Amino acid sequence: MTPELLRRVALVHGVLAWISAVALVALAVILVRLRKDARLSRGIHLAALATTTLVTAAFATGAWLDLPYRVHLRQRLFLASRALGWLFERKLHLSFGALVFAGLALVALFAAGPDGHDESSRALRRASRLGYVASAIFALAACVIGTVVATRARF
Repeated sequence: MTPELLRRVALVHGVLAWISAVALVALAVILVRLRKDARLSRGIHLAALATTTLVTAAFATGAWLDLPYRVHLRQRLFLASRALGWLFERKLHLSFGALVFAGLALVALFAAGPDGHDESSRALRRASRLGYVASAIFALAACVIGTVVATRARF
């Protein structure tokens, strides 16, 4: 992979990550503010699917960048600042957590169905809500860390 292509993929990754984090926050707010007995509209299901797809795309572009990062940048990042190096390593873990929570939340949301009248549906909707909130927190933390590292460590 050429350095120019790496820069472009990194830019796409950063933009996708921030867009997915904002979408996660918006979806989490919608789900938290929704009445417990409200019917889940088709729009909410589509928004959850689109948001989880964005999170997956952001993670996939980051995974694509992982090998070049490990080969070319990791050592220089740790030499420049040990704290920034470890912070960036934690970003990878937070990103994976955001992906897992979003995926599980999507599964729970679709398993709950549109009506939340029985106990199992309410529990699945609650799990979906918590999953998207956790995913949003993890994604925002990963985005902030990635931005801090990108502004502090120039290569």
